[in-house]
Parts: sequence; structure tokens; C-alpha cells
Amino acid sequence: MRPRSQLLRVFAAVVALGCGCGDRDEPDAKPLSATRDLGADARSRVNSFAAVPDWNSFVELLAQRHDLARELLGPHQLSYRAAISTGPVGHDPAEPLPDVPEGRPIYERFSVIDQLELRWGSTPDQPPRLHLEQHNEHEHGRALIVIDERVWSQLDGRAWLERPLEDELWQLWADDAQAAVLDLVQLAGPHVDLGPVEAIEHEGRPALRVSLRANDRPHPERTVEAPVPWRRGAKVTLRSGSIVLDRATGLWLAAQLELSWSFEDSAGRELTGSARFDGDVQIPAQAPVISPPEQSQPVPERERPELLRERLLDGLAGP
Repeated sequence: MRPRSQLLRVFAAVVALGCGCGDRDEPDAKPLSATRDLGADARSRVNSFAAVPDWNSFVELLAQRHDLARELLGPHQLSYRAAISTGPVGHDPAEPLPDVPEGRPIYERFSVIDQLELRWGSTPDQPPRLHLEQHNEHEHGRALIVIDERVWSQLDGRAWLERPLEDELWQLWADDAQAAVLDLVQLAGPHVDLGPVEAIEHEGRPALRVSLRANDRPHPERTVEAPVPWRRGAKVTLRSGSIVLDRATGLWLAAQLELSWSFEDSAGRELTGSARFDGDVQIPAQAPVISPPEQSQPVPERERPELLRERLLDGLAGP
């Protein structure tokens, strides 16, 4: 059996396309507003960062989950486009990769454009209304619609499946979308520093524009390693980087990042790659319209093991 692609592992560590949020913590079941003053907490964090900008505080702001956006921003739309590629040095991207001797790892390359749109249509006192769609140019993708107590899901353009809303998967997918900027900033972290932090107005909202710059000294302590380690040995170069943070909440409103990197594969061969990310968050005057798909079918039900066992053994037990 062919081993799992190292480059696909690298890609999964850069942008979480279709991962179902396997490496993020479960969302809290209790609503945030029931536990503390979210607005005051958020203002305190962003005010502290604005007064004395530092890397850890910046990362903490980017790590805020989507539940905070649902609570403090209300109805909104988050979208991004990420173009990512990696391949071996010395081989024309337009040509097939060469064969390798038996027992040696094969050459690999990938190029993908990941696009996501998340529309949230509820105020904090309303049931959830969400439409999330993520896809790439290779006909892979996922979509999710949540309306009140019903959820519809679709994978790779297949039929929509409908079921009751009984789990928190939709929150995990929303957290993935919210964390897209954080993922790339953490990849670049050991190789960049904060540049100017400027007070601006962004689409009518007070905001902070945080610029990133290449650093003179690496910061290995900032490395957030992937499940299959590769980042500590990688050299990451910042081409450009700018993130706009909402002054009231610290949530990101716009982001533009361009990175390149190089590292060695398991055979010691050099690979290079790049990523270009453009994202923004819109807060419309009217809530986005969230509608169910025109056609769907119920999710096939699975019987619990104890019920299946009871049915199969019915009549076999003695009196």
C-alpha cells in the first residue's frame, strides 16, 4: 500500500481543508454570554495589545473562536481564498515527476486553491442559522447548513443529507474557518516579527492594522509543530503580511498573507512551496439569508449495537 503523502501532511498542517477539525478542542457547551461579560473581556484584550503590542497577545487575539464572533458581531459573512503549492526543486512544474529507484520515496507535488465562505444569520438570542461552503478546484469540498434544529451536509458535490441537529460539528467547522489566519501566522511565527500597529477605520468600524515583517533573529520557541514534524527544519520567508483587527472585539476583519518556504523531505531532497491568503469579514446591515437546499435526503440511520443485538437475539432466549 502506498504510504500517505508527506506533502499532503504538510498541506494539512498549513490549511485545514476538509479536516473536520480533528486537532481542535471541543467547543464549550455553555453559551459564552452565560459565563462572563464577553464584550468587556474582548475590549480588555485588544486594549492591552494596542497599548503594548507583543507576539503572544497578537496570537491570542487570532486564536479567539467563532463563538465570540457569533456573540459580539452578530450576523456576518467570513470568506477567504488560499492558493498553496509545494514541489521538489529542480523539476519543471509543467512536466511529470521522474521515477525513483526502488525503495526510495517518490517525488511529490501539489497545488490547490482553497476557497471558503461562511454566512452567519443569527443574533445572539436566536437559534443558529449557518451556511458554510468550502471547496477547491479539484472538485473536493464540503458544505453545511444549520437552521434551528435541522442540519444539512454535503461532501464533494454529492446529494445533500438532512438530519436533526444533535452534535456540535458545525461549531468545529466554524472554528476552523475562524482560525485560518492563525494557522498561517503560526507557520510564519518563528521567522517574522510585528511591524507597525496602526489605528484605522475599516468599513466604518474602528480597527487596528497589524503589519508583519521578516525578522533578523529567528524565534524557534514560537514553532507550532505539525502532527508529522517538518516545521522546525523549514525556512519560511514572509513576502507580505497585514491583518486588520476589530477594535471592539479583537477579531480579524481582513487579512492578506504571502509566504514561501523550503524544507527537506525524508530522502533529504529540497522542496519549496508558497501560500497566498486573502480573507475578509463583512458585517452587513441585514442578516444574510440562510435557506435549506432545494432537495435533500435523510441521513441513513444506524442502529445502536445493543438494539441490534436485542433484535437479532429476539426469541432465542429462554423464558
